[in-house]
Amino acid sequence: MLFFTSVVLLLSGAAFIINLERGFIYVDPPDLKELVEAENKLKEQGDKSDEAIAAQMQDMMSGSYDIVYRWYFAANEQAAHDRTRGLHLILLSLGLIVVTFALLPFQK
Repeated sequence: MLFFTSVVLLLSGAAFIINLERGFIYVDPPDLKELVEAENKLKEQGDKSDEAIAAQMQDMMSGSYDIVYRWYFAANEQAAHDRTRGLHLILLSLGLIVVTFALLPFQK
């Protein structure tokens, strides 16, 4: 019974680590094409000076980089939690396997 429990824990720990690798969030800031399109839309909206357009572009880029940073931070925090949980399950499984083999000579 301990051996089967250890196998389940081992597989659960491996599943956490595999899901960790598959679950990365890839969020990229706007690329150059999107930035040029946004700048052209700002120019079409009215009589704005180049400084005003540059300030609006800077605000937009700062906002998008802030969002990306926060998503990466949250994803890294969750990944660290899942990695720790998976490793703990694997270590617990290995410990149970050792206990199971130590108790093996005492079984009938």
